[in-house]
Amino acid sequence: MDVDKVIRLAVCSDQRKEILLLMNGGMKSLRELRDELKLSSPAIIHALRELETNHVIRQDAKRNYMLTPIGRGAARKVIDFQGTMAVLMKYEAFWLEHDLGGIPGHIFDKIGSLSDAALITGTPTDVFKALRHFAELFRDSKVVKLVSPFYIPNIGELVLEQFTRQQHVALVLTDEVSNHLIEEIGRARLREEGSKNLTLYVTRDNPKLVVVVADPFMGLGLYSLDGTFDYSYTLTSQNREAIAWGQELFDYYLASSESVVL
Repeated sequence: MDVDKVIRLAVCSDQRKEILLLMNGGMKSLRELRDELKLSSPAIIHALRELETNHVIRQDAKRNYMLTPIGRGAARKVIDFQGTMAVLMKYEAFWLEHDLGGIPGHIFDKIGSLSDAALITGTPTDVFKALRHFAELFRDSKVVKLVSPFYIPNIGELVLEQFTRQQHVALVLTDEVSNHLIEEIGRARLREEGSKNLTLYVTRDNPKLVVVVADPFMGLGLYSLDGTFDYSYTLTSQNREAIAWGQELFDYYLASSESVVL
C-alpha cells in the first residue's frame, strides 16, 4: 500500500476528510452521509470508491460503510492534527515568540488538550497581571504541584498559606531555587509546618518553563526566545483534559528529580 497516497486521500480532499471524520463515530449508510454532508449521491459515491479501493473504508452485508483499521488510524490522526493546529493558531504569536524546548516531544504531541485554554496577558501598567492570576488560582487549590526553574515572587508566602489550610504542595525546583525557598522560610519551619503537606524535589534538568497543576486548573508560563522568562503571559485552563496534560508535564520533571529531606 502506498502510504503517501493514503495520506493524500485523508487530507487533500474536504469531502474525503469529512467522510472519515463522520465514520469515526460509527458506520454510516449512503443516505446518512448524504444528509449529514449535504452533498449529492454521485459526489459521495466517487469519494467512497476512492477510499474503499485503498482499503480505508469497507461495506458490510447491509451496504453500510465503516472504517477499516487503516481508516480509523487515519481519522484519529486527522482529528489530532486539527486539534493541534487549532491550539497553535489560536494564540499563534504566543507559541512563535516563546521557547518550547521545555516541553518534551511526546507531551507536545498532545498539545491539542489545551483547546479551551485562555491566555492571561499583562499590560505595560500591570506587567505581573499574568503572574498574579497564577497566585490567585494557587490560593484556591487543595493540591498544588509546581515546576519552576526560578524563584517566583511571594512563593514562600503562598506555600505557608497552603500549610495553614492543610492543603498539599509539591514543588519541583532547581537546587538554587530550593535553597532559596528553604532560606526564606526556614528549614525548621518548613519541617514543622510542612511535614504532612509539602513534598520538595530538586531537578537536575533546566525546565525552561513554569507549570502549575492543581485540582481546578493548570497554568503554563514560558521563556522568551531571548532566554528570559516572560512574566507577561500565562496560559491557563480549567478543562480536565488540559489539567491532565499539565500533570503529565509535571510528572516528566518529577521523574528526573530527587526528594529533598528537610
